[in-house]
Amino acid sequence: MMYDLFIEPLQYQFMQRALIASVMVGVINGALGCFIILRRMAFIGDALSHAVLPGVVIAFMVAGKGHFALFLGAVFAGIVTALLIGFVNRNSRIKEDSAIGVIFIGMFALGVLLISRLRAVHLDLQHFLFGDPLGVSPGDLYLTAIIGMVILGSIILFYKQLQLTSFDPTMATAIGMNTALVHYFLMGILSMTIVASLQAVGIILVVAMLITPGATAYLLTERLPRMLVLASAIGAIAAILGLYISYWMNYSSGAAMVIVVTLIFLVTLVLAPKQGILIKAVQRKRAQDRHLKDDILKAVYHLTNDRKDTRIQTIADYLGMEEQVLKKPIKQLKQEHYLHIPDNGKLELTDDGEKQALKLIRSHRLWETYLTEKAGLGWEHVDEEAERLEHDLPDAIVDEIDERLGYPETDPHGAPIPKKDGTVRETVDHPLDTLQVGETGIITRVSDQIPEVLATLWKAGLVPNVQLTVTERDNGDMHVQVGEKKYSLDNNATSRVMVKKV
Repeated sequence: MMYDLFIEPLQYQFMQRALIASVMVGVINGALGCFIILRRMAFIGDALSHAVLPGVVIAFMVAGKGHFALFLGAVFAGIVTALLIGFVNRNSRIKEDSAIGVIFIGMFALGVLLISRLRAVHLDLQHFLFGDPLGVSPGDLYLTAIIGMVILGSIILFYKQLQLTSFDPTMATAIGMNTALVHYFLMGILSMTIVASLQAVGIILVVAMLITPGATAYLLTERLPRMLVLASAIGAIAAILGLYISYWMNYSSGAAMVIVVTLIFLVTLVLAPKQGILIKAVQRKRAQDRHLKDDILKAVYHLTNDRKDTRIQTIADYLGMEEQVLKKPIKQLKQEHYLHIPDNGKLELTDDGEKQALKLIRSHRLWETYLTEKAGLGWEHVDEEAERLEHDLPDAIVDEIDERLGYPETDPHGAPIPKKDGTVRETVDHPLDTLQVGETGIITRVSDQIPEVLATLWKAGLVPNVQLTVTERDNGDMHVQVGEKKYSLDNNATSRVMVKKV
């Protein structure tokens, strides 16, 4: 049955010609489209596909249906459009995207205007707009084959120039390469590609065959040679399937090809092994689970050091989460031998768990220091950014940051930074709320757990190494004096400021 579905259409010569022409169009567009994608010229490809219309119509009016005349007319219109876009961009305040919109709409409108002057050839010109591969003549086939060989040969011959100007135009200019000439050369063969695609998919739909196979291949590989092969193969497969669908279901051939290649792109977008939406969703979920387990280890470490309860509910409150959310990751951490849970229900870090917690804390505090000293980020804002960075960067980068900072002992909030070997400098300090009226202390560190409190303390100048004196206590609030200034702090703040008594 499948054999008959494939073989039966091939008994007709028009289907044989249509199949050969469509495959050539798919391969040509796929290969050239890779460079259009890499150079972010999709809009220009769309513009040229419309802008060649007046050239085709003028050639038709002058020379009739001659294939070579139509080819020259389209290429000439494409090159003129590219030159006009460059001229407007260079000689006015208009940016390239605006210049493209102005010029290609004007050229396309000119083509439509010229079409309106023609009467008896409306159907033929409609095929130029929407394609008619089933009407491919031997002359059309020869012209497409010649154009295809010229385009593929040009890509092979000038591969290095196209590759370098696509990936690093600055380097290309630095070594003396004429990037403008390469650009206009690409515009020329792009115009030729559009001509080769006229009969198969038409001016309107050619941009899909030009862009979509390359975009699909770009999701599948990061290597240009492989991308070229994949894009050409995808274009050819879409052309074949689209042509057979149009034959058996009586659909427009050009539209069927575009629908097929679009479906291939959408499937790839979801299922691509590295760049697909599905794999990225799985990776995000795994990263979130890993980050949560890291946060649990840090929470157990901090609570243990502060001699506080380490039951699940306390950890949930510390992290601002529901207890139910933590049960699964805590079970996994126990299975991975990072946590031990005795009969009293308190979570305890194993040796491996403590090493992992200290590694994360070291990374976090070094990042806070780096962002404050080198990046100029505000003291009260670095915690959130460091929280994001601490989980995913390799140890070598953390070690390099430590070296660049001169192996600091404390972070911007005064907290000790663990050494690479896991040792931590001991601190002898107490919460500010333990000081009595008249007692003086020097701030050693400030908890960064609540950003709002951190911002308040920062604005008041209550930062590490500042000396303060308690002047009054009032229903949980505390009044302190720093130099000539006095501040009122609530329990939320005083419990998070650590001081060394003087």
